[in-house]
Order: sequence, then structure tokens, then C-alpha cells
Amino acid sequence: MHRRWRLHPSRLCAVMAVLLLPMVAWSGETLDSKDLRAKLRVIEARATETEADAQNVPALLAELGLRGAVQNTAKPAIGFGPAGGLFSPKTASAQTPARSGTVKSTGPVNVSTTNFRLMLATLAQSFSGANNLSLITAQGARGPVALSVRSGTVTLADLQSFSLAEGFAPRIDGTLTAPVVLWPAATLRLGPGDRLAMARDTGAFLISMGRIEADGALIEAVGPENPHERAFVPFVTVLAGGSITLKNATLRGLGFGRTVKFSGLTVAGNLLMPSDQEVVIEGTLFDQMKAVTISGSSDARIIGNTFQNGRNVGLNLLGTPRAKVRENLFRGTAPTNAIRVDLGSDRVEISDNIFLAGTRVAVLINGASNNVVVRDNVIWRRDGAGIKFLSAKCGRAEGNILIDNQQKGIEVRKSDGTVVMDNLFAGNRSAGVWVSAQSEGARTTVQDNTFVGNGSGLSAATGAEIWIEGNNFKRQLPKLLDGDIASLTTSVVRDLAGSGPLQFVRGASKSFANVATLCGGDT
Repeated sequence: MHRRWRLHPSRLCAVMAVLLLPMVAWSGETLDSKDLRAKLRVIEARATETEADAQNVPALLAELGLRGAVQNTAKPAIGFGPAGGLFSPKTASAQTPARSGTVKSTGPVNVSTTNFRLMLATLAQSFSGANNLSLITAQGARGPVALSVRSGTVTLADLQSFSLAEGFAPRIDGTLTAPVVLWPAATLRLGPGDRLAMARDTGAFLISMGRIEADGALIEAVGPENPHERAFVPFVTVLAGGSITLKNATLRGLGFGRTVKFSGLTVAGNLLMPSDQEVVIEGTLFDQMKAVTISGSSDARIIGNTFQNGRNVGLNLLGTPRAKVRENLFRGTAPTNAIRVDLGSDRVEISDNIFLAGTRVAVLINGASNNVVVRDNVIWRRDGAGIKFLSAKCGRAEGNILIDNQQKGIEVRKSDGTVVMDNLFAGNRSAGVWVSAQSEGARTTVQDNTFVGNGSGLSAATGAEIWIEGNNFKRQLPKLLDGDIASLTTSVVRDLAGSGPLQFVRGASKSFANVATLCGGDT
């Protein structure tokens, strides 16, 4: 069992020691004031050098002194070699025996061709018809025809053989040259060593209404630009009712378009009626993806993955309640948010993740996504803010470490009942906590946090009611408060340890015996 590192008051003192005081013990290691930042730099550099593999986030947290030691695991080699036939997978290392080729098809397999316009019409009901024409145009003279697996369990070798039989000959390395469609009674099973490559120039992609299982496999877009539709890039989309399980896989270079339905890896459920389709994504590397999008599905598990060098949002959760996003690493270049929780994705948990650099806010909670918990994450050197609650109720940011971000640590905007508790804010260029555009009577609690050398500690612009208690501002001087609560700084200066609860409302500060309950304790 690993040790949790939520920053409750007694532990805040320990983390303060890590960042501020020389030669202090933390989790059995000796750290000085620059140690945590130095370790983060080492981790970032090493992740860049080993970007072909998913990172072990529990091990990284242990390296930072925030968790007990964790064993690392090897991934299988992936490729194609001469042994065993034209599309034979290369044998994996001795530590991870290859299972590819031992997976057998089960049940009657029904394979033919189909016009994939039906799948596009289904997607258009929830995601509009945008980019549908691009998809058809990318097929060239062949038109909207796909290999169709109506039933049974198929392997990569099956897809390659069936494609050849239907006139869609794979390339010499096994790359698929035409689209594949799985119907509800069909399963695609990929094992360690399998490489499902899809040709960009011939319009290949995978749409599934059935089940996809990939353990240790590589799924990637390859080849030159499509001559008929320059924007087209292969993708994997799972329609409502379908399911997907990815474990220790790699997905690379997938996705295109202005909508989420072809975004790279997309689970495209019904936003109005979230389904119970199974979505399990564990230990997987997502490299140079347009985005990973889970839409209209409940209870998704996204655990232990690495998202790097994305071309849009790293992870999109749209109308996806009760998702668990744990122990993931987000790193490398990316133009926007690492995680976006939107369109009523209630009761999502985002915990124990590491965010290294990147553009804009790392975690955005938006669109009436209520009761979302963001807990025990490390967000470092973001070119933007760390966490943002926008138009959400009863959100909770607890136990996070937010360091050296170019803007705010945590922003609360147009939201009610937000709790910001037990976090460490250090070296953020703007406010540690920023509360703005709140409606009359909206409440925000800022409790038991530590502020160290931020642009300001707590700032507000139309902050409505802000309740503070137990915050440590001792190393936040001189700018404790800013914005339209700057005039209330004296009330904090008198008690830098924040022992007494205060309420800030309408330019005044009031003392109370207890902080008001915001969401009935149910977050």
C-alpha cells in the first residue's frame, strides 16, 4: 500500500520544509529548498529522452518524495519481422513474452464490406455532420467502403487477411489501407507485439460499435499526406454501445478535424443519455494525438497513462459522469488544456496526476460539471493556470501542489460552493487563488492552504462571498491579498497563520466561529 500525500495541515508543514528550508527530511530523503523543482526538471528531461514509453507515475511520485517506492514494468517490443509470414509480429523481449499470434478467433466470424455512411449518420446525431465529407473524400475513387466485421472475435492477422481478400491489400509491413468497421457482435483483440498501422494516404480508420481490446499493442497513423483530403488523419472511434479496453498500449499520431468524433481516440456516446459502456484505459502512451475524448459514457477509468505532445486537448471528458482519472502524466508541447471536464461531467475524480509544462490551464472544470474533485496532483511550470472551475457547483481542489505556473494557481469563476483546501501554491506568477465573476451569494472556501512567493496570495474580482480559514501566508508577504479584496489585507496580516475564520463580502471582512457549509459536505 502506498502512502497518500494529501496536504492536511500537519503535512503542509513538511512540504513547506521541502520547498523552503535547507536539509530537511521528507519521506526518508534529504531535500533542500530547490530539491523539488530540481527533481521535476530531471523527471521532465528523462521523460523527453524516453518518450517512447508510458511513464510509471507512482514511481515518479515516489521519486519526488510524495509516495513510497514502486516497481516499474517493461513494455513489449512492437514491430514486424520476417519470421512467420508476411505480417508476423516481431518477438518481444524475454521479460515480456509476445502473445501475438496466440490469440484465437472465437465464434462465427462474419466479414464483408459495407458503406460506412451509416456510421457517419449515427455520429452526426450527436456531433453534427462536420468533417463527414472530408472522411469520404479521403477514400478517393474507392468511395465510402470499409471492411465490415459483423460478428466474432478477430485479431490483427485476421484484419490483414480479410482486407487482402476483399481487395484492400495491406502494405508489406502490414499497414491497413482501408477503413475497418466493427458491428455490435464483433470484437477486435490485439496483443503484445501487434502493430495496427493505418495509412493516412489511403483513408484508413477504425470505427467500432463492438468491442476493442488492446493489451501491449501499438495503434498508429502512418504514411504521407492524403492526396484527396490533406487534413485527413486516421483515427479510432467507438460508437455508443461499443466498449474499449486499452492496457499497456501505445496510440500515436491519430486524429483530425474540428469536432471530437474523429479526434484521435474517441468514445462517442450519447451526451443526453450517458451509457454504461465499458471504458478502461490503463498504462497506455498517447503520443502526438489530436485528442483523447470520452463522451456520453459513465464510470470511465483512465489510470496510469502518459499523454505527450498532443495537438489539442490531452483528455476530453464530455457528459461523462463518475470518471476516474488517476496517476497519469501530461507532458510535452500542447496548445491547450491537459484535461477538460465539460458538459455535465459530474462527480469526476482527478487525482495523483503529474503535469509538466504545457499551455493554458492544466485542468479545466466547465459546463455545469458539478461535484468534481481535483486532488493530490502536481502541476508545475504551466504556461497558464493550474486548475480552473468555470460555471460549476461544489467543486473541490484538495491537496494539490501548484508550482511556478505562469498565471494563477487555482481560478474559481462563475462557480458556487467551491472548496480550495490543503493545497500548496509556490512561485505562481499571478495569484495563488483567484475568485472572479461570481453571482450574488456564491460562496468559495479557501482553507488550510500554504502560499509561498506567488504574485499574490488570494485575489478577487467580484468574488461574492469568500470564506478563509487556516491558511499560511507567512511566506507570501508582501502581497497577501489583491484585486477588490486588497483593502482587507490588514485582517490577514494580524493572523498570518489564519487561525480564525473570516468572511470577505462586499468589501468588508467579518470574523466567525466556523466556516459556513457550502454543499452539505457532499462533494
